[in-house]
Amino acid sequence: MTEVLEGLAVFGVVIALGWLLVSTGALPRDADSILTRVCFFAATPALLVLTLSRADLDAALSPTTAAAVAAELAAIITAWILHRLILARPRAEAAVAAICSGYVNAANLGIPVSILILGEATPIAPILLLQLLVITPAAFTVLDAATRRGSPSRFATLTAPLRNPLLWAVVAGVSLNLAEWDVSEASVGPLARVLELLGAVAVPLMMLALGMSLAGAPGPPSLGRRADPGPGARRPGSPLWWAVAWKLLVMPVLAGLLGLAMGLDGADLLIPVVVAGLPTAQNVFMYASRYGTAQDLARDTILLTTAGFVPVILVAAAVLG
Repeated sequence: MTEVLEGLAVFGVVIALGWLLVSTGALPRDADSILTRVCFFAATPALLVLTLSRADLDAALSPTTAAAVAAELAAIITAWILHRLILARPRAEAAVAAICSGYVNAANLGIPVSILILGEATPIAPILLLQLLVITPAAFTVLDAATRRGSPSRFATLTAPLRNPLLWAVVAGVSLNLAEWDVSEASVGPLARVLELLGAVAVPLMMLALGMSLAGAPGPPSLGRRADPGPGARRPGSPLWWAVAWKLLVMPVLAGLLGLAMGLDGADLLIPVVVAGLPTAQNVFMYASRYGTAQDLARDTILLTTAGFVPVILVAAAVLG
């Protein structure tokens, strides 16, 4: 528990510094977008390559990560059923609400949280692959069909994950690991130094960018304001608060129950619960904006789950740590 508190304290101070830099005008309100792109295209891929090339891959294929993957799938599927069949939301909005309820911020927050709290980033790799290779294409397919606003090229839409540098960083790191090629060897020493230099700045830049984004947010959440219910609506309810509750409460509980069913306990059980407790990824807002569907829902869920995930992790650490 002490290690968790120390890790979250460091996390909070750096985030607060990012918020302060923008709030005081030392940096422009959109400064986070530059840092995010640096992380996405350079620093985070370098960190993933180094981490996975040296990791114990058995940990990435262990029951702990299996529980995290299963919890994410279960959360998204059950959220879809809730929003589509019980709350009677339109198909496109239900799709956005479902991924709001389970698509975790694995890169920008998952990696630093895993390193600071769990001591390694290996458990995040399977989640990244699940989201990039399965959930994203599936969401695009549903949204294409629901909105009939597909991209000019369906091929471009379905192959979008292949243009994501994080995917190729995972592939490269795992490949180096399986080949038993130590990137620290003299033959590739300069490459290792470049990767280490870039990877070392990934975590602090991601935390600074998060603080900057909170300071530069366009406004307060809509606090549960619903879109017009449409002719098929049958029951009241706020899609926003359901999505936030599903992400911060239901998904960690699912991870805990699945972990228990797989025989996990203590620190091993904490891993899937922490991963499940991560906030909704910013990618979800990008997807919603791309299809002109439920953008307020996506934005507000990201903001509220980002603000609320720390207490969830603290409670999980207190119970399981």
